[in-house]
Amino acid sequence: MREIQTAENKTLKLTNVVSRRIQPEEFNNMQIVLTQLHNFIKSSGAQPLGPIIQCVKIPAGPNPQPEVYMLIPRMEAGYTMDAVLRVRNCLYAHYVGPMSQSGLASQKLNIMAFEHELELTGTVYTVFVNQDDDEGVVDT
Repeated sequence: MREIQTAENKTLKLTNVVSRRIQPEEFNNMQIVLTQLHNFIKSSGAQPLGPIIQCVKIPAGPNPQPEVYMLIPRMEAGYTMDAVLRVRNCLYAHYVGPMSQSGLASQKLNIMAFEHELELTGTVYTVFVNQDDDEGVVDT
């Protein structure tokens, strides 16, 4: 039986985080944006200290426009730096399986929040821990 492990009241803590906002017009070209990030890291001689993390914020309102941030390990123009990024009281899901099904972790957290009457902020951090061909490990 497959299982997605979940937990409540977790704290996400990331150190020396650099983020870049992905503009809505770039959403359809995420692979290009990721390639640019990897090229920047290589060309600046930086070494990533961890996986790339995707943060999606869905604002409230009649026409919500999602904001997507990619968190990377070094800064350049267009990037912002946080020495410590701490997000408390998180719901957490650990997914292992086909990357094409990794969105199930977010769906499971939404169901968990509904069942326990928990209010969500609309912000989702996805940590791509490991990926090998189509299989991967994702923490949401």
